[in-house]
Amino acid sequence: MKRVPTWRYLGAGLVLGIAVGAALFVWPGPLATVAGAPAPLPRLFQAPTYQLVDQLDRPVHSADFLGKVRIVVTMDPYCTTLCPLTASKVRNLEQVLKRRHLAHDVQFVAFDIDKMTGPKDLRAFLDQEGVNPDVRWLAYLTGPAKTVRSVVHDGYHSSYYSVSNAQAQKLAPSTFQARMSNGVAEKANAPFAIMHQSPLFVVDRQGWVRAVYGDASTTPSAVVVNDVAQLVGGAG
Repeated sequence: MKRVPTWRYLGAGLVLGIAVGAALFVWPGPLATVAGAPAPLPRLFQAPTYQLVDQLDRPVHSADFLGKVRIVVTMDPYCTTLCPLTASKVRNLEQVLKRRHLAHDVQFVAFDIDKMTGPKDLRAFLDQEGVNPDVRWLAYLTGPAKTVRSVVHDGYHSSYYSVSNAQAQKLAPSTFQARMSNGVAEKANAPFAIMHQSPLFVVDRQGWVRAVYGDASTTPSAVVVNDVAQLVGGAG
């Protein structure tokens, strides 16, 4: 008898990278069947549609990625907490997918949640984090603040908001003090911080969100790659 897939409700919180009080429904990964095969990933919700530009200022439409499995994250190029870790996770996942011969079927998509930044900042951040901005496997997307918010907040249900640095320090003092080096942020010297969630979404070829993980940086790569393998293989 198969085990029935269940949801786990995870308080995610908002950060300068780490959340302070919001919540995400998080799928813990496929549950095994008695026979040992993974249960199909559930269809959670339809991924939002959009038209934005990428790190090279090229127009990108969500329909461009239909037919590929997508790994979706959010990153603020001025972030000094989780976003550098998320970038490292993305880089690691791409390398693992290559070794598993799955990379050709996968598109990474990152949304820029900082309204003060643009393609130039995205390129600088990627380059700083060891990702060639010219790669095709990653689309780091930005655009008008309202459009991005409708995609990330309303479409993917991932919260974020802007506060002054002083407010951020009061809201999450330990996080603020444990900041990572970010030359792009230091050069910009922005007087505000983005409090945000840092989830990772796995989206199937037809545009359905099939898995959500609360923290992209700490989700084991093997878990995400196994989800991708299942979707690339046509399961579910």
